[in-house]
Amino acid sequence: GGFIRSEPGVEHPNIQYHFLPSTVNDHGREAGDRHAYQAHVGPMRPTSRGFLKLKSPDPKEHPRIVANYLSTEQDIREMRDSIKLTREIFQQKAFDSYRGPELAPGVHVQSDKDIDNYNRNMADSAYHPSCTCKMGPDSDKMAVVDPSTRVYGIEGLRVVDASIMPSVVSGNLNGPTIMVAEKAADIILGNPPLPRSKAPVYKPITLKTQR
Repeated sequence: GGFIRSEPGVEHPNIQYHFLPSTVNDHGREAGDRHAYQAHVGPMRPTSRGFLKLKSPDPKEHPRIVANYLSTEQDIREMRDSIKLTREIFQQKAFDSYRGPELAPGVHVQSDKDIDNYNRNMADSAYHPSCTCKMGPDSDKMAVVDPSTRVYGIEGLRVVDASIMPSVVSGNLNGPTIMVAEKAADIILGNPPLPRSKAPVYKPITLKTQR
């Protein structure tokens, strides 16, 4: 795996990669039929917003989940850029001894429109849903929990997991979710908050000219 900027000037890496030395279809449920390698790639801070709703009062019935992927122009553009960037990476000299014909999207998929259509048909989840119970002030109509993780309007109920993130973080959710849980534990125990970190964020001197 790795992180990269989609273009020069982007302040933080906004695209994540997973490189696989094999072909994987349907999240590994279908075996590949040839020797190959592939990259799974996507934007880290999508702006599309979906929803999760209850289907009925029965707690055993699965809820309705609509991810609503690629519903904003920014997400469509960043996914398109991800394909172009991956092609650029795979054309580097280091891959010369290993590169075969492009299997997907395929060399015939070149125009922005064709790339967008491919992405819309093939993109799927990468196991890190979040933000369905947003934390926020009571003035925010979309907020489900308050800054102490308590659910608005229901006494004695808290939510402590990745769902309370106001927006998705850049990276996998395991570490941040542990942080959320540790912070919630301190709140419940009444421990004083730790001082705000003043550690600088690394920025390369070539930020404006290189990815």
